[in-house]
Amino acid sequence: MTLDAPRITRDGDRYHLEYSEVYATDIDDLWSAVTTTERLSRWMATYRGDLREGGAWEVLGSDREVWCRGVVTSCTPPRSFTTTWHASGEDPTELTVTLAPDDAGTRLTLSHHGIQSILYGAGWQTYLELLAQGLAAPDAVLVDDAAWDARFAELRPVYDEKFASLRT
Repeated sequence: MTLDAPRITRDGDRYHLEYSEVYATDIDDLWSAVTTTERLSRWMATYRGDLREGGAWEVLGSDREVWCRGVVTSCTPPRSFTTTWHASGEDPTELTVTLAPDDAGTRLTLSHHGIQSILYGAGWQTYLELLAQGLAAPDAVLVDDAAWDARFAELRPVYDEKFASLRT
């Protein structure tokens, strides 16, 4: 996986972060992996709620506390969805995920608009790497706080540099 080249742009005091990666699976499988609560809980976190247009959802941390919530504002299965993303203690942002067939599988493009925290860079990369691992090992449960924290810590200096270059 080559997630080391996300596009990061600045918009005032906020950022737009975009990843684009090809996953070795078909569009229906990838759609299921990013839109069903059971599969999201294997590689990202525990979700509850309704992940279809107009549906409200929440993400629970390992302590079972809600750390993010949103409403799906548009959804065209199995091609794309857009949702509000409201992490605790932050202003709401917008997240769009788009899927497209590719010769090597399916291209996922994740665009997160309006972020203020630069921590999203290392965070999204860590999650997207876990998604790839989960697709390769469908029965594996990859949510492991210590492993996630270690990978995030490894990536953070790289993203700190990327974001710092936009501030000058």
